[in-house]
Amino acid sequence: QEPSGSGSGCSRLGSHTSEFKMKRAQMSPATYTNVFESNLVDKLEDYVNQQLKENTFDMEANLHLLRLYQIFHDKSSVEGVRKVLLKALMNLKDNAFTLAMYLVPEKYHNDSQVEALSQLAKLLEVAQYDEFWKQAETHKDTVQAATGFNHAVRDFILDILLITYRTVDMPFLVEALNLKETELKTYLQMKGMKLEGGYVQFPENQFTALKPRVMPQNIQFDQIAKIF
Repeated sequence: QEPSGSGSGCSRLGSHTSEFKMKRAQMSPATYTNVFESNLVDKLEDYVNQQLKENTFDMEANLHLLRLYQIFHDKSSVEGVRKVLLKALMNLKDNAFTLAMYLVPEKYHNDSQVEALSQLAKLLEVAQYDEFWKQAETHKDTVQAATGFNHAVRDFILDILLITYRTVDMPFLVEALNLKETELKTYLQMKGMKLEGGYVQFPENQFTALKPRVMPQNIQFDQIAKIF
């Protein structure tokens, strides 16, 4: 792999979005913004279920559900927490998972599925992609409850690679994206990229472009003398 020289980050590169890009869900913010009523819990839980099924996402609505869980203890649900965290895991680029965990009631922090989702998020954040996919397979029943889970994670990983490397080899991508070679070729074609000689040349972007160093032209002799 040929690093770009710039640090990795979570910014999305719009020119490489996939057909599976998650859309924003459609509930009006006026439905829940500054509304703290117990009957809203059921509506927001149904809304999370809709997001899981339709591969949409509404971070603010989901965070508000967690706030309501903190207020209306009898309405709080570990199942609801798991679903919000699962959607947040599919949107790490928005810091959704970290924000959600701050709002998860403490009594659910030791739930096995909550712990599993937290561990998956950490593995992605530290770029341990091979281990992430192994753990995701172990917790397949949890993560596959969300439509488009694998596609969302692959898009996140690819975005990180795009802003970190200029060139990567096929074995590295096969492992990072958890795809067979034939699947990888199809995936890359969707992104407007292709394998050549066992390598993928990523398109240049603002993070990987080599910027020429501009040397000052008006240095005076006495300025140089001061260095010595």
